[in-house]
Amino acid sequence: MNHKRTKKIIGLLWAILLLHLIWLIGSLALNKSILPNPLSVYQHLPSLLIEGIGWHILVSLRRVFLGMGIALFVGTVLGLLMGRSKWLNQLFDPIIYLTYPIPKLALLPMIMLLFGLGEASKIILIVLIVFPQVVLSVRDGVLNIPQHYYDIYNCMQASAWQKFTKITLPASLSAVFSTSRISLGTAISVLFFTENYGTSYGMGYFIMDAWLRMDYLSMYSGILILSTLGFGLFLLIDQLGAIALKWQKER
Repeated sequence: MNHKRTKKIIGLLWAILLLHLIWLIGSLALNKSILPNPLSVYQHLPSLLIEGIGWHILVSLRRVFLGMGIALFVGTVLGLLMGRSKWLNQLFDPIIYLTYPIPKLALLPMIMLLFGLGEASKIILIVLIVFPQVVLSVRDGVLNIPQHYYDIYNCMQASAWQKFTKITLPASLSAVFSTSRISLGTAISVLFFTENYGTSYGMGYFIMDAWLRMDYLSMYSGILILSTLGFGLFLLIDQLGAIALKWQKER
């Protein structure tokens, strides 16, 4: 396990180094202020911390956590129910498949009209994009549980709650964390887009405001921070998933 983790860390460090090398070469080749070199951007970061970029970071994190949290909770519950109830699956499956292909960003004007320009519209849009992915992934995970698992518990006269907690819920954990990793990137992309409207806080607003002011050092610093936040959250979900699945196996 330690060997695998070491290889993974080395791979990540190599990827980060390679990206910075490409960035540096591009900066030197272009030799213009629109693409500053990595060192200049890193040197600019402390001044942004003094100026209060921490508040923009916290606001963005709050929106991501709320949107992802609501989508994961409601989506997981509905996915579990659809996986175990044939009539619920028949009821909701057509609705989800009908609405899933709709580009949710196109709904932003309507959502802002209905819920205003504040926090609600931004969080709701994240929920709408992540929710269907969670439902379908969890539902499919439950449907793929071998029937003989339930037959064994039926022979032991286990209750419905025991079958749910011992079979259905643990088996759905991998689907929940897998979907979370996939959905996180989408959620952050949506967050960046929504933070350009009706707000003066958030990393999306900060980056676009710096771009409009042609403050390219701040713009690239914001992009770097947002990317780091996304990467950090991805690692957090990955680690939580590993802990949960290890607990599942031990049980």
